[in-house]
Amino acid sequence: MFMRHAYRIFCGVLLASGLAFATPVWADALTDGQNALMQGDDGGAIRLWTPPALEGNPEAQFRLGLMYLGGRGVAPDQKMAVRWFKMAIEKHHIGASLSLARLYMDKAGATYDPETALGLLRDVADQGIIEAQRYLGELYRKGGGVAQDFEEARHWYQLAAAKGDIPSQAGLGELYRYGYGVEQNYPRAYMWFSLAASAVTDNIPERTAAARDAIKARDEVERMMSPEDRAEAEKLAIACWQAKLQNCN
Repeated sequence: MFMRHAYRIFCGVLLASGLAFATPVWADALTDGQNALMQGDDGGAIRLWTPPALEGNPEAQFRLGLMYLGGRGVAPDQKMAVRWFKMAIEKHHIGASLSLARLYMDKAGATYDPETALGLLRDVADQGIIEAQRYLGELYRKGGGVAQDFEEARHWYQLAAAKGDIPSQAGLGELYRYGYGVEQNYPRAYMWFSLAASAVTDNIPERTAAARDAIKARDEVERMMSPEDRAEAEKLAIACWQAKLQNCN
């Protein structure tokens, strides 16, 4: 699960905005390494990213961390991955913080350290990063590695949901559906599921899957609602849209 997530970061956010930490000196090396990777030349990407990483470029350090973690172009080496991630984090690289936090939350891994992971996630979440806010919401809702805390889950979900994050909106729906940390409220559950179900996915697989799950949950809740509850839910959803997803609870 962790590795699939790491590669989604690598092929999505990382490579789409990969030059955010590039200096003019190393921009070409980062781009050339990216091109080599996309052409299947993992070893070439390693060779191109190693010099800027050794010079302290956090983006190159982050990329090497993912390569060592996944064993792409090199033998899998979790210790080396952690080393590169930590160097990138020293320069406040968000992707490295998220990747190392997930690695530390992996119970099956040799580096399981939930306390340090929470510290990394909170630091990034406090900067407004949706993925960290969502992940904290999921951790506190489900427990496991952290003490289950529905109030904390709701707090982090709300921050991400207000930015249009589909899984976080659906997460709030789950809290209201079952009365986890809040009074059970089908209209509010329906509202959040409805908002998640109708969100723009941009054909991104993860968002599309989350919206599809929200549709299923919305329909399940609807079957438990009275006509009056349904009317209230529709009003709540409209009001939330008009408020641009702000202060919807």
